[in-house]
Formats: sequence, C-alpha cells, structure tokens
Amino acid sequence: MSLNSLRVPPGALPDTRLTASDSALALVSPLPLAPASRVSREVVVSGCVKRRHSFDLGALMRLPTQLTGPLDVVCLSGRTVRSASEYKGVRLSALLDIAQLRLPHARDFTRAFVLAQGADGYTVMFSWHELYNTPVGIGALVIYERDGRPLGDDEGGIGLISTGDLRVALRRVRALKRLSVHLPDPPTR
Repeated sequence: MSLNSLRVPPGALPDTRLTASDSALALVSPLPLAPASRVSREVVVSGCVKRRHSFDLGALMRLPTQLTGPLDVVCLSGRTVRSASEYKGVRLSALLDIAQLRLPHARDFTRAFVLAQGADGYTVMFSWHELYNTPVGIGALVIYERDGRPLGDDEGGIGLISTGDLRVALRRVRALKRLSVHLPDPPTR
C-alpha cells in the first residue's frame, strides 16, 4: 500500500479512521493533571513557514479529522494507565500544509524538522521525512477529543499524539501551544 493512498485527499469527508493496517496503533502516555495555566486553546505554527498561522479549536474542527480507534494508554515502562475508545484530531502535516514550508533551497525539506511544544515547555521533534514519507506521519495527530468529548483542562485542551511510535509516551504533548519548523545549519564542506 502506498503512502499516497493513505493520505486524506483534499475535500475528503471528515472522520477518516485509522485502522491497524494504516499504522501501529498503540500507546499514549498520560501526564499529571495540568493547572489552568497549562491549557491550550490555540496552536501556533511558525518558523520556516510562508505564513505564521494559529489554529483555535474551531479552526481545527473545520479541517479533515482523523479518528484513532481504540488506544491503550501505555507509559514508557509498558504499563497501561488508561484506555480510550478513540481520539479525534487533525494530522500534524495538515497544519504544516496550511502554513506552507518556506525553504531557501528545493532540497531543504530533507533537513527540515518540526518542534511541538506544550504549555509546560515539554518539546518533541518530528522530521519532515517522518511526517511526509513514513506511516508515522499518518498517526501524528493534533488532538482535541477523547471518547467523543472535548479534551478537558486536565488533559490540556489541545494535545498531540503519535500513534505510529512504539512508545508514544515520549512524543505525547499536552496543552500543545506551538509547532515550529526549523532547518539546521547546512553542513560545512
């Protein structure tokens, strides 16, 4: 199955559902309850993009959605700490596509990476290749619902999960505030 056949085409119906064959659905890590100051109501995309863009909950809900299906919330040690019928969100790559990468040279995408940062400062990284050239990108979701209900303040309001990771705990971001696109310095010769 090609990656293009797994991508949601423009104008696709909402609620495209991931299946076990689409991605290794597995693990999500919970974090302790967040104080109200650590709740996200908006995600900003910035850095090497043509247009800085912010997405509030309403804007996210207007984009093509994706449902994870059943997920066991598993911590890094392998212990299940929560189970969810499904998470609902938007592909991380969809937000990047709207902001449009701004790269000085045509092949710079090979070096591009995205940092996703929560209100508490917790930051995770995705490479362009992961998001656009592997099944990881299909399951890298900016989430706003769990089990048919909005993510509560205790879950950060807006979050990020990577259902294609073997241990999602390391790339689970609560109260997602910022997505910043970067290019490392070019290699010296």
